Amino acid sequence: MKKAALAAILFATVTTVAFAQAPASQQKQTKTAQSAPKSVEQRADDITAGMVKNLRLQPDQARKLQEINRTSMRHAEEARTKLKSDPRKLAQQMDIISQTRLSQIKDVLTEQQFAQYQSRREEKMGVPREAQSNPASRQGGYQEQY
Repeated sequence: MKKAALAAILFATVTTVAFAQAPASQQKQTKTAQSAPKSVEQRADDITAGMVKNLRLQPDQARKLQEINRTSMRHAEEARTKLKSDPRKLAQQMDIISQTRLSQIKDVLTEQQFAQYQSRREEKMGVPREAQSNPASRQGGYQEQY
């Protein structure tokens, strides 16, 4: 009995140590990625890249959305800096920025792309499936998951 318990503890320890040790190059990459926060433009470009991939955007749509995302991120960052001492005004300003961005995105995307975008956005925001605004998701029709 004692041998089995000792073997289990030894196995758990060896397994933990083996998984905890990563190559030095991988540890350096992780530290570099964590220590260098992304710029506003880089974050906006990442968002745009996800939209290009998931919504199958045309090049002109991608360019327009990249500019919308960059502008919105810049305005949001400016608002955070300017209004950090007034959370209520900051929330109001962020809501305005968000609504403006959503309106601009709607103008660039096709109906189907916007429906997919909106569905994914609501899903990320934690909106219950029954309350989501995309009727296609409730009717059981084909909708690509991304």
